[in-house]
Amino acid sequence: MRKLYRKEEGDIGIATLILFIAIIIVAAIASSLIIYVGVTLREQGEKVASDATTQITSSLRILNILGDRDVDGKDPSVIGVKAPIQVDREKPTGGLIINVTVNSTDPLYVKILWNSAIDTGTGMAMEKIYRVSGDPTTLKYVLQDENYIVTLGTLVATLTEGFGDNRVYLDYGVESGNTYGYAIIGYDRAGNHILYSAINQTVTITTGTKDTSSPSGNIESIKQAGYGVLISWTASDSGSGLAYQKIYRYREQITGSNVNNTTLIATVGPDVRTYMDYPSSGGTWYYAIVGYDRAGNYALYTASTDSIEVTTYDNSSPENVVGLRGESSQYSIHLEWSPSSDGESGIKGYFIYRSTDYLRLTTPEIFNSESYAFVTTTYFDDYNYMPYQTYYYAVVPVDNASNYAEIIAPQNSIQVLEIKLSLGPGSKPVDFNTVIVELTDGKIEASLKLNSSGFGVQAADANHYGTEVINDPTGEFTQSYILDEGAIIIMYINARKVGLTLTPQTKLTMKIIPGMGVPIYKVINIPSIMLNRYVQIY
Repeated sequence: MRKLYRKEEGDIGIATLILFIAIIIVAAIASSLIIYVGVTLREQGEKVASDATTQITSSLRILNILGDRDVDGKDPSVIGVKAPIQVDREKPTGGLIINVTVNSTDPLYVKILWNSAIDTGTGMAMEKIYRVSGDPTTLKYVLQDENYIVTLGTLVATLTEGFGDNRVYLDYGVESGNTYGYAIIGYDRAGNHILYSAINQTVTITTGTKDTSSPSGNIESIKQAGYGVLISWTASDSGSGLAYQKIYRYREQITGSNVNNTTLIATVGPDVRTYMDYPSSGGTWYYAIVGYDRAGNYALYTASTDSIEVTTYDNSSPENVVGLRGESSQYSIHLEWSPSSDGESGIKGYFIYRSTDYLRLTTPEIFNSESYAFVTTTYFDDYNYMPYQTYYYAVVPVDNASNYAEIIAPQNSIQVLEIKLSLGPGSKPVDFNTVIVELTDGKIEASLKLNSSGFGVQAADANHYGTEVINDPTGEFTQSYILDEGAIIIMYINARKVGLTLTPQTKLTMKIIPGMGVPIYKVINIPSIMLNRYVQIY
């Protein structure tokens, strides 16, 4: 081994020191480089994150999508509603015939006094009063059985209002020398009924004279009034009093022998003395009125004049219903609509047609069948149904000249898409002049641009979508089609013109591509059951 001298040992120590200093310098430089790279990467990361956030927050938001099944923008007159799960099967409760008495002074009648039944489910709908004649012993058993009452008895009155206690009805159709029994059956709106109990329900008539005199009256004038014919008359009855009056119209003179073969145009109350008729065609028309009293007597009124030459008449259809909607409540299916209008004879009322077959209500042949109901209100409640069954209703206005509106039924496929859009919080404005919409139903592919020449569904065609402003605080979209934060618009896509077939269970793929931001991509399944004009699909 070589021995080191002192001078050489000093040289090695200096070299080691130099090497140590160099290592420290390199470490410092490396540390600075690491710090610089870290800061640079952090800044770049923050920039990337900022750019990504800008892209995300500059995207559009779909608030909801509606499908419109109507072609021409008209509200349908056909609607489908699923019936409630529950049905009112409870009978009304109570109902009591308190007393039955005879009034023997001319004219003879029997007075019935009773308390109505109560129904806490669907409510009372009507009371039917029956009269049965016969042996007192037999009546005792007959009046306990509804089938016997309906089969053997005479229905003398059907009352549909005024339910409560101490109700009174006067029966003038009785004769002396007979025993009569009375029964009342109360019905609720669901058709449940109850036979009223009785403290007294029979009476034997020994004296008194029945009203046998007929009413009298005279048609005094028949004249043209606008699109109608105004009839005025006088009438009286000195016996039991008028009960109602029937008005007839015919192409020939009406007599007692042919009156039943003519057209009954109205049945009016005992106090009515004028009536406006609206023939649907011109020419010569004859009129007649028959008055009925409470004892069942009737007579054809005389006439100072009985005909008129009609020159102005209403043969135009009324407007269709709008805003038809339906919903199920606890014990009923409820329909509502806005009033229809008719500028000639005026709206008489609304025919309601019901079926479980949708197609049956969409053809004119429905008018050859009897309607399910007729109402003069702009609502209808149906209390008779099978639970959870879907029922379809057609609501058809009819005017006073008996002209029907047409039936408007929505198409089976969605015709127009209505997409409600806004921006996400903190978003940058989106210029819809650069927004493209791509759609496909699996067969047809379409790419649509903004139609900037107009607003609304009218601007939507085979190559363009239209827009409509719902809320535009700055007015920017209205002026330049730029959507700001806080604004809400509707995008219209005319699926029919584009060629899309959006029937139930169809898959619709849609991409809304803004010029800046993240595209919206949606795959939507069209609902399998479409009951109304508007279909909520997102």
